Amino acid sequence: MRSKLHANETPSGSAELLAKTFPVKVWRERANTVGYISGGTESQEFMLRQILSQLPRDGGEKLSWKTPEGKEVTASCEDVCRRQLSTAGFVVRDPKQNRWVLTDFSKEWLGKCDAEALAAHLHGSVKFFGELLLHVEGRTSQSDLLAVANNVYGLPWNSLDQIRRRTGWLRSLGMIELWNTQVVRTDAGTALLEKLDLCSPDTARGESGSIEREVEISGDLIQYLSDSPKLDQEALRSRRPLIGYIPRGTKSVAREGEDSSLTPSAAVRNLIALLDGPTPADSFRNSCAENLGITNSSFQSTLHALKHMGLIEQVSFNVFAPTSDAEMITGVGNEQILVAFLHTRYMFFGEILMLLDSPSTTSALTVAAKERFGYSQASNAEIRLRLGFLQDAGLVERVDWQRFRTTPTGKVFADSLTLQNEVAGPLEAELQGSSEGVPSQSLLGEIVEELQRFGNAGTESEEFEKSVAKAFRFLGFHAEHLGGSGRTDVLAVAQLAPGDTYRVIVDAKSSGNGVVPEVRVAFDALREHKQKHKADYVVVVGPDFATRSKNWAIENRVIMMQIEDLVSTLARHAVSPIPLSDMRDILSRPDALKDEMADRYSTAERQTLLVSKVLDLAFQEAVDDDPIASGYISVENIIYALRKEFSPRPSADAVRECLEFLSNPLVAALEEDKGRYKLADSPQNVSFRLRGIGKSMGSVSRLD
Repeated sequence: MRSKLHANETPSGSAELLAKTFPVKVWRERANTVGYISGGTESQEFMLRQILSQLPRDGGEKLSWKTPEGKEVTASCEDVCRRQLSTAGFVVRDPKQNRWVLTDFSKEWLGKCDAEALAAHLHGSVKFFGELLLHVEGRTSQSDLLAVANNVYGLPWNSLDQIRRRTGWLRSLGMIELWNTQVVRTDAGTALLEKLDLCSPDTARGESGSIEREVEISGDLIQYLSDSPKLDQEALRSRRPLIGYIPRGTKSVAREGEDSSLTPSAAVRNLIALLDGPTPADSFRNSCAENLGITNSSFQSTLHALKHMGLIEQVSFNVFAPTSDAEMITGVGNEQILVAFLHTRYMFFGEILMLLDSPSTTSALTVAAKERFGYSQASNAEIRLRLGFLQDAGLVERVDWQRFRTTPTGKVFADSLTLQNEVAGPLEAELQGSSEGVPSQSLLGEIVEELQRFGNAGTESEEFEKSVAKAFRFLGFHAEHLGGSGRTDVLAVAQLAPGDTYRVIVDAKSSGNGVVPEVRVAFDALREHKQKHKADYVVVVGPDFATRSKNWAIENRVIMMQIEDLVSTLARHAVSPIPLSDMRDILSRPDALKDEMADRYSTAERQTLLVSKVLDLAFQEAVDDDPIASGYISVENIIYALRKEFSPRPSADAVRECLEFLSNPLVAALEEDKGRYKLADSPQNVSFRLRGIGKSMGSVSRLD
């Protein structure tokens, strides 16, 4: 076998037609997925010829082809070209005429219909194509090939779908055969391998040195960046935390059963394409349901996400249209412009590129987002979505099953952005789920998902009221969902000692267009509800509010709380909760709610972090095995050691409070002797002990 294993250099010995028109891409630039044409696994090449012969066509037109058995199959040109043929470089969209046309390779191949050239082209465009053929030795099962893809080449597939697609194409081209459940390479397949440059497993996994090519960002991107307003650090810290729901089209009735989900950039592009000019919300909803399988409730979340993304806008009552730049920003080939645009709107976006010089996992990035950039609402799902956009733009690549790294293009791209500086944020470990006593991450996720979904639906008012009640229970209130005529939606009571108890009425206002109009906030009715329920404070929760409503709210001592602010509060409360007495002080400042909330939670987070750092310092002192100090450390030395960990530095009183807490017999983390402290138990046992105390203090069922 003379197949050549390469790192990242461009091959020189592929099939003649391939070498002339479509050279082999380096591994990181090849597509993970290969398309599937409906009509039969072994007939892909046969049906491809029929489809390509019908182009160019507008996306809305129908294409039809026949299987070898004579059965006719029909599908829209848009679905077939965009979802099945574009990733392998068979077709491209002509932006001037908005129609799908053949690539240069397809034009030449269609005249010759050379099976070897088509196979070589697929190898040059798609990961693990020729490499799969190499690993067909003797009789090999498709499960064996999936194991090779996962374990040898680091591809993140958890089903046989992508293996079956590749073997289907190879079977249709005569390169392999299927004997019962075993894959066998043919003589034609062996001959093809002689001509292919194959990627080594080390290079595919990102473990070998690669020949870096000099890269430059496009002129269009440079122009876009030069025209865009520059962000300062305050603006970067004020970016939105959550992108929201981007449907990937996996449940659409129009999608083939074997079709994989869309990439994030393609999903956004599809949504903008469905919104062709000013469109009533109902029409847009129907298009999304038909093309992407989006339910009514999910549609409202999608609409909300696109509005906050700045890609669509409301142009009249219940009518929406793409913004002036939306088509350009989401266009094919402008994926880097889309990333630059999203970086200006969402936290921890371009900053990811700074952290992936060495391969890293999604979980590690989530921790870094919280600890180093103060992104308290970071989650694996949000980071994965950002990585998807970055991968689409060729700025990040997956190097194995779990890890990602920045590409050379990504490094150049990052240098062109203004990035957020690292901040001294709170240390927020993933919440440990529990069945009792401690609120679980899944419960928090459920409440957040319901708030965002029902709050932006406009048609699920009762469900939104219930989700708001859950949110206030999570904050420690005894919250009851009332609703109905003449009553508040939610009554929240801080059950404290006599004289300290207070009551809050909460009005939940959902809105399908993301803004609660001023006519829906009746301040007279709120005053009546406040009096009827003997409440001390009034809160209105909604996605956003009209400007005049916000001004009137301050005059009427009513707190207007956006869903995003409530979600942020829940996330911080789950890690570093503040007492209900502090919450009362916050509610008494409707004119400065966000500032008061941020200050109180920052203080709580700082205290939590200080306890963690003191315990960590005691642990390090213990394991150093210093025979003179015997594991003890003085208060003064602790303060000195922590001087670089905090800004501003913690006071001596704050450190002593932490030491008194950790040395309390109930906690039993430290042992004190003449003003010095040493470790008394493992940090793990301390964590278990504190968690056990938390469990004993109440049942999590109160939050449900």
